[in-house]
Amino acid sequence: MNAQPGLWWGLLAPLTCVAVISTGQLLFKIASASVDFRRPLDAPKGLLVLSVALALYAAATLLWVAALKHAPLGRVYPLMALSFVLVPLGSFVLLRETVSPSYWAGVALIVAGLAVIGRSWS
Repeated sequence: MNAQPGLWWGLLAPLTCVAVISTGQLLFKIASASVDFRRPLDAPKGLLVLSVALALYAAATLLWVAALKHAPLGRVYPLMALSFVLVPLGSFVLLRETVSPSYWAGVALIVAGLAVIGRSWS
């Protein structure tokens, strides 16, 4: 395994995975509003949204596995914590959900923690 995975495999591919998985989470939430799993065929638009979310998850998983071929897991896995930033931000902006100030304080701690982790790899 290459100790220096490069910009794409060491940062951009993992960040793409985080963004795609976060998008999938938002789509799962959107689908949940219309899909009744007792009668799922009654909501074809909801099933379409759910299918897109599942396809995004599958694509992100394949990209993640490819990234792990080139980058150390311990180096790229902390980036997954950014989903705890992106999903609430997306739910706030796109879905108009309430996110408490204490949650945002936690998000700030996550970002600070990622900064500390990132410096440890320098």
